[in-house]
Order: sequence, then structure tokens, then C-alpha cells
Amino acid sequence: MLRSRIRPAAGAALLGFVVLTAAPVLGQTPASPPQPQPTVIVIADINQILRDAKSAKEVQGQIDRAMAGFSKQVSTSENELQKMRDELERERGTLSPDAFSAKTRDYQQRFDTLDRSVQGQRQALQQSYNEAMTKIENTALQIIAQIASEHKANMVLTRAAVLFAANNLDITAEVTKRLDAQLPTMQVKLPSPSTPPVPAKH
Repeated sequence: MLRSRIRPAAGAALLGFVVLTAAPVLGQTPASPPQPQPTVIVIADINQILRDAKSAKEVQGQIDRAMAGFSKQVSTSENELQKMRDELERERGTLSPDAFSAKTRDYQQRFDTLDRSVQGQRQALQQSYNEAMTKIENTALQIIAQIASEHKANMVLTRAAVLFAANNLDITAEVTKRLDAQLPTMQVKLPSPSTPPVPAKH
């Protein structure tokens, strides 16, 4: 019975303590609300950075060379297909309808196979390009964040969204410079060489 009386009394005393400590002291000036931090802005053109960076130019060069080599192979296959088509036209009047249809189907199958090979290689090269450029872009964004912190900036705007700004707010050139130093090269993971099918000679 003694414990049951003590518990409510202790609780009431504790509640009174919380209420008293929460109330402002008489005559004390209320604390002023914290002032918002001023907005500090820097500007960066990520598209220009990805055009001018050494690593980005190297990526484009590797993709162009790979595509040029494949295009040369495709040209050889296209020439063979053209010869096959010309031969079909010459034989149109001498072949039986069934034989002409069979050769026409063969030509169309080879044409479709070459077309799929070209489309597949282009998609594979595009994917390789995208993966390499994503790595470069992520590094550039890290550098932008680092430079913004050095400027004590709390906002970064893209140049396309700004009509006018002082030159010292644009960090594009500095980002490109640091990106070239940090990532001077980028090796593209090219797809396995795909040799276009060469039509059989008749």
C-alpha cells in the first residue's frame, strides 16, 4: 500500500519539474530564430565538360575507329550482295519460277542477316560509348561538388538555365582542368568484333 501512494506523488512532482523548466524565465528575451544562410551559386556546363575533356575525346576516337573498321567489312558484304542481286536480274528470264524464287529467298535471307549484324554492332558500340561516358560524367559531377564546396556554394546551376552571370561564378573550365588531371584517359570496353556475313559467291 505504501508503494501505491508514492508512485502518483513522484509522477506529479516530475510533471511539475518538466512544466517549470519548459516555461521561460520571467524577463528573459526570447532567442531570435536562426537566420537563413545566403544562397551562393556556381555555374557549370556539363555538356561542354563532356565535349572538351581529354578522356571524352579519347572515348569518341575509340568508338569511331571501331565503327570505321566494321563499316569497311560491311561494305565488302554489301558489294557481294549487290553482285548477287545483279546476277538474279540477269537470270530472271532463264531460270524456272521455282529456281528464281529459291534464289530470291536466299538473297533476302542474306540481306536480312547482314542488316541484323549491322544493327546489333551499332547498338553494342552505343552501349560501350554510354558506359564509358557515364564513368566520365560521374567523375565530373564529383569534381563539381568538390569545387562548389570550396566556393562555399549551396547551389549549382547548369549554364543553360542562366541568362546572365558574372564570370567568376562559372566553374566549367576549372572542372575540365581537374577532370583532365584526374582522368586523363578512358579505355572503352568494346564489344567482341562482329564479322558481317559475306554472301556465298555464285
